[in-house]
Formats: sequence, C-alpha cells, structure tokens
Amino acid sequence: MSYSEPAAVGESWFVRVASWVVGLLLGAVFAMLGTVVNQASFSFFGLFDVPIGVIMAVLASALLLLGLRLVLPSRTVAILAAVGLVGMVSLLSLPSRGGSVLIPATPQGYVWTFAPTIVALVILAWPKRPVRRTSADA
Repeated sequence: MSYSEPAAVGESWFVRVASWVVGLLLGAVFAMLGTVVNQASFSFFGLFDVPIGVIMAVLASALLLLGLRLVLPSRTVAILAAVGLVGMVSLLSLPSRGGSVLIPATPQGYVWTFAPTIVALVILAWPKRPVRRTSADA
C-alpha cells in the first residue's frame, strides 16, 4: 500500500502546482525580507540594544510555516516554503563576487542563519493533531 495524500474536492493539478510555487516563493520572500531587517535594533534607554530585527524575522518565518502547516491538509506547501526560506537564507549568507556580505558574522547574523532551519525542522516534524470526533460522527 503506497502513501498518497488525498486531493481536496475540486482540486486540479493546476491548483496544486500553483500552490507549490506560491509556497516556494513565499519562503524565498520571507527570507529576503528577514535578511534585510535582521540587523535592526533599538537602544533601550541607552542601557542595552534590543535586536528587534532578528526577533521579528524569525517570528515571521515561524508564523508563516506554522500557518501553512495548520491551515493546509498536507505538509507539501509548508515543506516547499521551508525549502525556499532556508535555501534563500543560505544563498544570501554567501559573499558576493565583490566581497560584500548581506548577513554579517554578528550574533544577529548567526541567529538569522541557523534559526530558520531549526524552526522549519521543528514545525514540519511536529505530528499532526488528531481530529476530534463528536457524537454525531459515530
């Protein structure tokens, strides 16, 4: 017996492939936005700096993957969004030909480099919550 995900009623192959592409692009866009804002911080009354950029970038990425995982019946779109996210972060962490680096070797840069992978692994590996049956279903 082979495992295959059941298609939703009225779902065509075009809709399925389009949702895969949208998931991949969403992951890539969230990675690019997170790379832009990960170094942002603000000073808390001059006592210490709060790295709000990396906090918001990791939180937004986690909420994207969690939302896709909870709303959609299969993990395929969430997996593709995670591939887009982690792949784009990996690509943007490499130095360019001119030597410029978008994700520098700072604590925020290290968190942004590794946190999306860890978050994606945890969210995608989490078991599916069981469906509660009511007395009407029995």
